[in-house]
Amino acid sequence: MTTPIHEISTRPVAGGVLEVGLAGDFDMSVAAELSDALVRAARAPGVRRVVVDLRHTAFLDSHGIAGLLAGFEAAAQAGRQFSVTNAAGMVRQVLDITGLAEVLIEPRPSGVEV
Repeated sequence: MTTPIHEISTRPVAGGVLEVGLAGDFDMSVAAELSDALVRAARAPGVRRVVVDLRHTAFLDSHGIAGLLAGFEAAAQAGRQFSVTNAAGMVRQVLDITGLAEVLIEPRPSGVEV
């Protein structure tokens, strides 16, 4: 099996927010890398909130979902917030079908378009 093209990047944002950008495909072959990156982000010193940007994520299977959950659980254990943003297309459908959209996607203030 070949490893899909993917990228995981982190960027500190003001107020103790750490943005984790996911780009490409996330499946079984990169599951451990994704989980490790999100758990590290959730436990990073000075971080109050982790926001995973899925804007450039093309594919997310059950292993990718497991990685998101690992990050969510690590953040919860550390008393930190964890959410995803910019989920679209198939990635958003996966989050909706699994029920994780309700848990991981923060509601937008009224009047703000998605």
